[in-house]
Amino acid sequence: MRGRIRRWLGTGHAVEDVPAAPLPVAEAVSRQVAAQPFDASAHDAVDDIERDILLAMQRLTRELGEVEQRSAESESGSRTILENAGSMRMAVGAASENASALAAATHQVSQAAEQVDGAMVDVRDKLDAAVSRAGQAALMLDGLAVATGEIRGIVDSIAEIARQTNLLALNAAIEAARAGEAGRGFGVVAHEVKSLAVEVSDAVGHIRERVDRLTRAAQGSTGIVEDTLQIVREVNPIMATIGRASQEQASSTAELSRSAREAALFVEGVARRAEEIDRIAHETVTDSERARRATQKGSRLVGNMLRRFKPVLRHSAFADRRRFDRFPTARGAHLVIGSVDVSSRLVDLGRGGALLAGSPQARLPSTGTGMVTIEGIPPLPCRMTGVSEQGLHLAFAGDAAAGCGELAGMIEEIERSWRPLIERAQDFAREIAAAMEGAIDRGLLSEDDLFDLRYAPVPESEPRQYLSPSLPVLETVLPPLLAGALGSDERLVFALPSDRNGYLPVHHAAWSQPPRPGDPAWNVAHARNRRIVDSRAGLSAGRSIRPFLVQLSRHESEDGRSELLSEVNAPLRVRGRHWGGVRMGYRL
Repeated sequence: MRGRIRRWLGTGHAVEDVPAAPLPVAEAVSRQVAAQPFDASAHDAVDDIERDILLAMQRLTRELGEVEQRSAESESGSRTILENAGSMRMAVGAASENASALAAATHQVSQAAEQVDGAMVDVRDKLDAAVSRAGQAALMLDGLAVATGEIRGIVDSIAEIARQTNLLALNAAIEAARAGEAGRGFGVVAHEVKSLAVEVSDAVGHIRERVDRLTRAAQGSTGIVEDTLQIVREVNPIMATIGRASQEQASSTAELSRSAREAALFVEGVARRAEEIDRIAHETVTDSERARRATQKGSRLVGNMLRRFKPVLRHSAFADRRRFDRFPTARGAHLVIGSVDVSSRLVDLGRGGALLAGSPQARLPSTGTGMVTIEGIPPLPCRMTGVSEQGLHLAFAGDAAAGCGELAGMIEEIERSWRPLIERAQDFAREIAAAMEGAIDRGLLSEDDLFDLRYAPVPESEPRQYLSPSLPVLETVLPPLLAGALGSDERLVFALPSDRNGYLPVHHAAWSQPPRPGDPAWNVAHARNRRIVDSRAGLSAGRSIRPFLVQLSRHESEDGRSELLSEVNAPLRVRGRHWGGVRMGYRL
């Protein structure tokens, strides 16, 4: 394709603007255009260039679509990873908390086990001491039993002595009684001795009773001590087993505590990794979103390029392959190409061809030859030159169209009906150009600023509005001309200047209100100035260098409804340079 462009450019073709001129009669214009030198090889080269570029852009569009799909899938997968990473981070966080709590709990258990082990050691020591003391107590109780036996023997001896003393005292009392007065004193002594013996006997009885109780208590204590010793001897092996178990438990608990601390440290490390994974997942989602948005933006740009390419190319001086003008008309038509049979209606008609509204149900070829029958005209041989969103593009076979009087008469009638509107558009273009040139002559505006294509976006405007170097002056000098044109015909919906890129610096007062932030629907209806309308109709109006252009365009009314308007355009030249064109939309 690059070589084809270079070969064609190397033939010396120059790109020149067609000079503006008042519209003569329509037939004269058609003959003038048809009489211009026609270089078939140049047009073939342009057709080849257009076809190659469109194919390349369509392939790029498909590839961008695939990349966008992969980016969307990657974004979806990244979001899944992010969700899973978030769940894992939460789970690991909970596990980290649980591991930390387990480590703390096992540490406390380990400390308690160590305390239990220490307490068991103390218990064993005290049991050993108790056994020792119980043995000593048993020995002491044995000694007490011996001592009480000895005491009892002594008490028995004293009791025997007291009994004998009592008998002696009784005998002495008998003898004293026998002695009469002489034995009185001895009788008193004997009585006292007897009383003492009785007291001793009573005391011995008490002592014997106490010694018996002491003996019984000692014997009972000995039994208790022996039972205690037996219990302690039986408990000692159990306590030894418990002690060994507590030591093992303390050792196991210490190992568990160490393992729990290591687990807590490991889970803490996993938690840090999970946070890192979560961060990376966030970044991946963000990058995937950026990639998808960039791909979508690329797709939109390519789509805009595809949409802009044909109007830009076909309305240039060297690539305009139309030898005749086209005019909108809504007549019925019937097309037969091969096995395809389509009934439709015309969108526009000219001496060289026609545009039929597309039929969504029909599977149509993009090329081929056949016959078209237009309401009021005999069947004409034609060639399908392409299929687009506008419809089916047809070119008439030259000899047949030139010799069809019905076609020539119909087009002449259509041209006459449009001639006043065409002349009005050309006059309006001259008025706008004169106002711009006047601003330059008065020093309000420089020619460079007028043709400066740098558009500065207005922040937070939706839909987007743009500022240009010439905007302040154009907003001052053009609104009265727009208002006068709009009031000249009640069928007229808008009359506006548009530069070569579809930029509308000014609009009618009703549609030039300050935009409302955050209310795009209201802005679409009431803030239409300072916007770039790079639709097919907008670009065709700004790029066309033909004396006039009549086309259909979609217009959105203030209530949001879309309506089809008939639009008349004329090129707008300032000091011989093509600035753009005027757009005058009629509701016909």
